[in-house]
Amino acid sequence: MRLYSLASLMMLCLSLTACANKFYIPIWNEKGTAKPLSKTDDVIRVVVSDRLKKYVEKTRSDDPDWLDGSKLADYIGMAKLNTEDRLQNLGYQLTDTRYIKNDIGKSKQIKWINNQGNTQYAMTHGGKPTVFALVDSQVADTYTQRFISNEPYSSDPSTGATTMWTNHVDEVTINRIVYGIKLVRPIGEDNPLYQCNNSSLSANFCTYPDSYWDDTSHYETIFYGVGTMTTSARDPDYIENHLTSSVLYQYPNLLGRKRVIQISQPFFQVTKVTDTPQ
Repeated sequence: MRLYSLASLMMLCLSLTACANKFYIPIWNEKGTAKPLSKTDDVIRVVVSDRLKKYVEKTRSDDPDWLDGSKLADYIGMAKLNTEDRLQNLGYQLTDTRYIKNDIGKSKQIKWINNQGNTQYAMTHGGKPTVFALVDSQVADTYTQRFISNEPYSSDPSTGATTMWTNHVDEVTINRIVYGIKLVRPIGEDNPLYQCNNSSLSANFCTYPDSYWDDTSHYETIFYGVGTMTTSARDPDYIENHLTSSVLYQYPNLLGRKRVIQISQPFFQVTKVTDTPQ
C-alpha cells in the first residue's frame, strides 16, 4: 500500500483532471454537547476506522482486485494525516501523529504546508490524549462521465485548412468522496479508545472500533463534521486536503450546513463559504 505525499500534487497538476480550478464542497457541521475543545488543556489523538485493516489486507493479497483495497486504504490514511495538519494549523495540541510505530505518547516535530505554500513546524504535546478525533473517508459513489469534443479529421494539403472534423469522446471516472470527523471525549477509564491497537495492518495508525461511529454510548461528542467532494482527481492526498480544510475551516466558528468554494491552484485555499441547502 502506498500513501501519497502532498509533494505529488505538483506532478499531478500536469493533468487537467487532477487540478480543476474550483471545487464546490458541501459540508454539514454540528456542535455536540460535550465540553468544548481547549487549545491549552486538551491533547488530541487522531484515530482511524478499524476497517482500514481490511483494506490493507486486501492490498497485500494476490487477489485480482487488490488495487481496490489500496485506493480505499489511501483515502482513510490521507484523511488521518491531513486532519492532523489542519488541527495543528488551527493551534490545537496533538499526540501520536503521523505513522506512530514506537512513538506512542512521545513528543515530536510535526510539519505541514499552509495555504500560501509555506512549510510550518511545531512540536506535538505527547502524553495521554484527552480528546479523540474519529476520522473516516470512503467512496460514496462512482460513475462515468463522457466528454465530447471536435477534432480535425482531414485538411487541404495546399493550404492546411481543416476540411473535415470528427467527434472525440473521453470517458472519465468520477468519484464522490465523503470525509467525516467526530471530536469526542471518552467515557470511562477503560474505554477502548485509549488503546491504540496500531499494527502493520493499520499502517501503524491508531484505530477505533467501527461500531463507535454510530454507537455514541462510549463518548461525549464535541463536534461532528462531514464533507463531500465530487472529482475525477486520483490522488487521495489532494482530495483529503480539500475535504479536511473545508470541514475544519476556521473551527469552531463554521457550523451548520454550508457550501465551500475551494481554489486548488497553486495551493489549496477556501475562498468563499455560503449557507446552502445543496
